[in-house]
Amino acid sequence: MTPRPGWLARNWASLAAIAAMAGVWEILSLIYTAEAAPGEPMVPGWEIVFGRTLLSLADYWGGGLGVPSVAEGAPPSYTAAVLAIISNSFDTIVRLYAGLAVGAVAGTVLGLAVSWSPWPRRVVDSPLQFLRTLPLLAMVPLFQLWFGTEFIGKVAFVAYGIGVIFFAGVANAVRNVPQIFIDNARTFGASRATLYRTVILPAILPELRATMLLALGTGWGAVLGAEYLGAQSGLGYMIVYSEQFAYLDRMFFVALLFVLYASVSYAIFDRLSRRWLDWTAKSGRAVAG
Repeated sequence: MTPRPGWLARNWASLAAIAAMAGVWEILSLIYTAEAAPGEPMVPGWEIVFGRTLLSLADYWGGGLGVPSVAEGAPPSYTAAVLAIISNSFDTIVRLYAGLAVGAVAGTVLGLAVSWSPWPRRVVDSPLQFLRTLPLLAMVPLFQLWFGTEFIGKVAFVAYGIGVIFFAGVANAVRNVPQIFIDNARTFGASRATLYRTVILPAILPELRATMLLALGTGWGAVLGAEYLGAQSGLGYMIVYSEQFAYLDRMFFVALLFVLYASVSYAIFDRLSRRWLDWTAKSGRAVAG
């Protein structure tokens, strides 16, 4: 049997593309030398991003763990900068996954409800289809007025963005369940509740993989918008603060963190979903047989 190629052999093309993009950015930083403010280049080079910019993130450390903050008069340090990244990343990730959990559950329940019987479909489908058409970022001021700077407001905003995606994905996945699966279950006398639990829910999992990936992408954008709601911590707060003073290098650094975290979340979900899909594929063949 031919041995499976290693990770590097499978991903060398992607790594080469990333390296090329990094090289192009560095070349642009040398060519385009305009500044947004004195000493703040429009296109910061990598030596700035991982040198001066990283050190400047110490401004976002509030102090503690034996490391004083810059606001207390301490000089910027890489230790404070790393702690600032960790603490603000943690706050953003908590808001993201809390909203993701609430939105996924709510969207899944409503998506299943519209396929359960005609009455829920008449009541739920049209309002949610309307909500899907509303631009997500246009809702930021409304959520700010409704919830102010409360944690629940940020979670609700993320849940709203995720929920409408899951609603559409689940409703469409249920419609695409092969009729033979349903007919076989009914032949054996399955009730509607049993049909959903043993046939429909396992059958829609493969199609929901794409829904989850789309929801993750939307979630990272939504949590950034949510942190525009007057947040005093988080990666979005760091971007808002940097924008006020034209710190483009800090904005770029935080954007790289978003890319890193989103890529890691995609990779983790991809690995887990492959195991789930192996199980559902075997289950689907058993039901069809």
